[in-house]
Amino acid sequence: MMNFEITYQLSIDSKGIIRNGTPYDFKLNPDTYAWMAELYRHLKIEYPKFHKMDHLCKLAFLGVELLKESVDCTSFDKDRVALVFENSYASLDTDQKHQKNVQSQKTSPAVFVYTLPNILMGEIAIRNQWYGENLFVLNDEFDMEGWKQTATTLLKANKADVIIGGWAEVLDQHFDLRLHMIQRR
Repeated sequence: MMNFEITYQLSIDSKGIIRNGTPYDFKLNPDTYAWMAELYRHLKIEYPKFHKMDHLCKLAFLGVELLKESVDCTSFDKDRVALVFENSYASLDTDQKHQKNVQSQKTSPAVFVYTLPNILMGEIAIRNQWYGENLFVLNDEFDMEGWKQTATTLLKANKADVIIGGWAEVLDQHFDLRLHMIQRR
């Protein structure tokens, strides 16, 4: 009998950052996304591509960086870490900005690159050199039981030993990250 356990949980929303049930000591301003750059500096991350990412990608990326403060991910087999995320708007926040740029004839390939929600998984995978399975699903709302079922299916099928993901959503001033890690025990 295989046992699977959620070993990490994090939420980031307008109320703040909660890591494994404990508030994280960082004040974020929900009226502006400047807090993302501030948290990036606070965590002392060195990843120049961060500044080119859209808000959705930055949100998930920062969540994983906070996870790595609590969890030693260096012991994971890089081929056995899977990423599974959900949201309801895909990359609509960035898509709308890109559409405005197209209409104003100020298009930029740098903006277009981030018009796919799975780019956030690519940036996380590249940063951490995780080469396992990845999946991005659109749902009306976060279905924790459905997410756990997908994660445990990957674990039972021996496609991964660790699943990192959850809900990552950004639209206008709304942002919500619910990051979880489930692993074989």
